[in-house]
Formats: sequence, structure tokens, C-alpha cells
Amino acid sequence: PLSYSHNHHFINIMDHLMDVEVMEKAADAETALKQVKECIKFKDSKGLKTVILEHKLKDQSVFWEIASELTANLTEENLEQHEYFFETCQRCMNYVIANGNPKELLLAVLEQADSFKDDQKFKCILENVQKILLKLPNKRHHSLDVTLETLSAHIEAIPQAKDHNLDHEERKLLEMDPSVMRATDVVLCYLEFLSPFVEEVSMRNPKVTFSKSTPQVQLLIKYLMKLLSHPLYHLDMTFKPKEQEEKEKSYSRVCAERLIDQLAQLCPNFFALIEDETKKRNMRAKLEESESREDEENEELEEEEGDDKVKDWKEDKLIPEKSLACLSYLVLAEGLGLDQMPAVYNHKFMLRFHLPFIKSFLEDQHSIVKLKGVLLLEKLMFVILPMTFTHYELDNDFYKDILNLLISTMTHCQNKDIRKSCVPIYSNFFDMFSLQGRHRLYETVFNTCKHSGVVGHTLSLYKEQVDSLLKKGEGPENIFLGKNLIRVFKLVSVIPDGVTTDLLENSDRILSVLNFVRYLVLRDNPSENRTGFWELYPNLDKEFFEPLRQAIILSKGHYNLDLEDVRKGNPLPTENTEFSVNVGGERLGPVSREQQIQVIESALNTFDMMDSILSRTIELADAQKRSAKAN
Repeated sequence: PLSYSHNHHFINIMDHLMDVEVMEKAADAETALKQVKECIKFKDSKGLKTVILEHKLKDQSVFWEIASELTANLTEENLEQHEYFFETCQRCMNYVIANGNPKELLLAVLEQADSFKDDQKFKCILENVQKILLKLPNKRHHSLDVTLETLSAHIEAIPQAKDHNLDHEERKLLEMDPSVMRATDVVLCYLEFLSPFVEEVSMRNPKVTFSKSTPQVQLLIKYLMKLLSHPLYHLDMTFKPKEQEEKEKSYSRVCAERLIDQLAQLCPNFFALIEDETKKRNMRAKLEESESREDEENEELEEEEGDDKVKDWKEDKLIPEKSLACLSYLVLAEGLGLDQMPAVYNHKFMLRFHLPFIKSFLEDQHSIVKLKGVLLLEKLMFVILPMTFTHYELDNDFYKDILNLLISTMTHCQNKDIRKSCVPIYSNFFDMFSLQGRHRLYETVFNTCKHSGVVGHTLSLYKEQVDSLLKKGEGPENIFLGKNLIRVFKLVSVIPDGVTTDLLENSDRILSVLNFVRYLVLRDNPSENRTGFWELYPNLDKEFFEPLRQAIILSKGHYNLDLEDVRKGNPLPTENTEFSVNVGGERLGPVSREQQIQVIESALNTFDMMDSILSRTIELADAQKRSAKAN
């Protein structure tokens, strides 16, 4: 047997040999890393393949740095200018992923998140991260969370799609907008990346027992919903199967369909998701409101008691309201994922519940977002029968807010299609309510709206309601007749500046009032006075007809002089209307003489129409009064 000294000497020799081996390996690894960096620097594809693929690099101590270096070069610039080098980097990255430690590689790749300078790099990272994550054990919730948070930051940085205010068929051109093309391209790749992780926990997967409370399910729902608030919120996702069945769907629509399909695999009830998140949001709003009124002592007491629910509401990042609104729009207005929306709720409840979302859509100045509000309101409103809501429902301010937003959209929205779509919605909005509710809304419009066209149109709707009631034999006690009718007339039959009133600006309202008066003169005999209108007539004659007649004479004389000057080629006096065209707030400059003549003649025709209806109305009223006296 060997002596102690011999044993000790042998062990020292072995330790030395092992140290040498380790040092040699370390030197080899450092050499390999140095060679990789050198190859990348000079775009040496052959050298890169030799070091990593042909020599089958196995030392994982350098895989982190190599993965970082390779990922940093998977850029759009390299794809366009050095395609072979780009492909080599991708092949080498696949090798590193297949042989490296997935947890370390995931961090190495995600480290590049701060330098997502282009979408090509982002898409390559998506592909690589997916491979790495799939190598991790099933319990990968934390890794997936970190990954999705990092990746979604790139999507959130995509600029909002521009608003081009295009009408109907022209909206197809939006797909050619660079901001839209970029958004749809990135979203489709991102959804492709999420696909295997959705399938793992999907309700459709027979190999798993589905539970909506599974961390991975909750996580995927959260990040899918984020896409709805941006960038899909500002994309045109409309598609009408009956009208467009032979036409290709837009990429925006395809994004929406794929997203809803993935969401449907994770969420059995879309409405429950929307309702739960809305409740959380309301609870948090109430909590913040109550806390603002409490003193510091009470706040400290609450913290000491440790109310977990309160803490959750404050700390938990709620799903954005825009996401919930967009989901409601896609399901209810576009018909996507309808199977996930229970059909047990009545139409009345569904409209009431979605009013806040409709309001947020209509308040937005982006035409595509505003269109979502119009389509959602239209879908929910047109299935509601007349007289469904009582006047007490108007204590909910959202109804008045929506009415005012419809008026604003009809009068100020630059998109012609949207303006036109709002007119029938506005007209039918009143019909949903009881007679008391309708009258309350009409009075609100007459009291607050200054737009002549809107007031004129609304008065026509009021006239139709009065006609309907008279045909049913209603009398002055009805809310639309008697004192209430007189009050409405006092609100609308106004000549604001007397004889100097701009009649063109007020023409829609004035013509509507005259038509309504003429209708009442013919429909209601003074001896019966079922509407109560004849009690108002003397006052109307004095305070509306007289100043209107004088204003018509003055305006006609004024415009006839202008017409004569334009025909002679004389410049118009400075105090007169300056002729120019405005489009979207941009002034296009003065119009031609022929156009000026056309405008003036159109104005004179309007004055003639007013004069004709006014004269005929007074003539009919006088005849009715004589007939009543004779009887």
C-alpha cells in the first residue's frame, strides 16, 4: 500500500490536472466568445457558423453573452442589407436555445427589450422567446408574466393609428396607412406567439381541466385585453358578412377575430368579465372618493386593520376601460364571440349597462373610435321597443350625455358617414321613453341647443308626436299639448336680434316653427282648441311673425343689393359676408363670382320660402278665426 505522503502527492497532481482542465475550458470558452464577437462585428457568417455550429459549442458559461450578441443583430437593417448573415444569426440562436439553460437564455433575450428599435427584431425575439418558454417546465407563470410585460411594452410604444376621416368604401385605404400596417403586422405575430400558451390551458384542450382562476389563464386574458385598448381601439375592424362576403377581410378585422378566438378559449363568459372589471373599477372609484374625505387618522386606522380587498383594488392593475368597451363593441356590434355572451339579459339592461362605453367612444375625436360608439349604440338601441323606459330613467345622466354627444357628432363630426348615421339614431332615441320622458328630452334640447338645424329637426319630431296624439283623440291635458306646447313654442319661436337677425343662420329653426304653426292652424279648430295653441297665437303674431316679416324684408333688400354688385363685378362692402370655403377648419380662399351669385340666389330663395309660408300661415289663421266667429 502507498504511504500517506504518496497519497497526498497523488491528490495534489490530480487537483493540478483538474485546475489545468478548467482553465483550458475557460480559455476555450473565452476564445469562442471573442471569436463570436469578432465574426458578428465583421458580419462573418462562415466564421460564426464554424465557431458555434460546426464546433458544436457546448460551454454554457458563454451562452448568455452569445445569445445577447446574436439577438442584438436580428434587426431589419441586417435582414435587408445582410440577409445571409441575418439567417446565420437566427440558425445559431436556434442552436443556443436548443442546448442552453432556458431560464438564463430567457433573461438574456429579454435584456434586449430596451433596444427594440424595429419590429423585425421584435418578431425574431417573439419566435426565440416562444421556443425558450416551451422548454421550461409547465409551471412557468412567473417567466411568462415577465415575458409578456416586456413584450407588451413594445406594442404599447407603437404610435396610434392616424385619423384620415375616410367615408365608407374609402376606409379600405386605411389598410395602406403605415401606422395601421405596422400595428396589424406586430399584433398578428404577437397572437401567433401566444397561441401555444393559450392552447395549453384552453377550454378546448381535452387534456387539461380548465379553470378560469388558473394563473396562466388570468395572465393571458390580461395581456389579450391590453391589445384591445391599444392598438386595436383605433383600428377599423368593421365587416358586414352579407354585403362583403366576397371581399377579403382587412388585416385589422383578422386581428380582431384571432384575438377574440383566443380570448374565447380562456373566458367562458365575456359579459361576466366585463361586469366584474366594471364593478372593481366602480369600487375603486368609490374608495378613492371616500378616502379623499377621510382624515389621516382614519386612513392610518384602515391600514392597521389591513383590509385586503381595499389593498387589492388599489394595487391591482385593472383591465383598461377602453379594452372593456372595445370587447363589447366587437361582440355586440361586430358579432364576434357571441357564444361567450349570455343571452339571458334583456335589451333594456344591455343598453343601460353599456352607456358608459358608448359615451367614451362618442367623446373621442378619432373618427374610427367615434364610429364604434355609433355602431354599438345603433345595435343596442334599435332592438328596444317604444315606451320601454320611463321618465325616471332620465335620472341616469348617461342618457342626456349620449343625447348631447349625438347632437355634437351630427353637427361637428367631419366624417359625413358618421354624421348621417347619427340622424336616425337621434330620431329614435326619444321613442325609447314614455311620453313624459320624451317631453323632458325635447325640452332639454330646446333649452340647451343653439344649432338651428338640430332645433329644426327636433321640432319636426315633436310635431310628429303631436300629430300622433291628436289622431288618438288626446286633448290639452296631454303632456305634449296645452301649457307644455305653449312653453315649447316660447323656447323655439324666437327672433334673437329682432329685424337684424341673421335669417340664414336661423333658417332651419324658423322654417320648422312656421311649418308647425301652419300644421296646428289647419289641424286644430279655434273653437275646439284641443292643443291649446290658439291661446298662444296673439302673442306669436306680435313677437314672432311681425319681427320676422320685417327681418325678411330687410334681408331680401340687403342680398338683392349684394347680387347686383356681384353681377356688375363691384367688390362687396366690407361689412357684408365674405365669401370663402372652409374644409375641416382649413380656409381654401375666395370663391368665384359664379359661386357667389349661386350662394346669394340660394339665400334669396330661402327668404322667399319663409315669406311664402309666413303669409300663407297668417292667411289660414285669419280664415280659421273668422270661421270660428261665424259659427
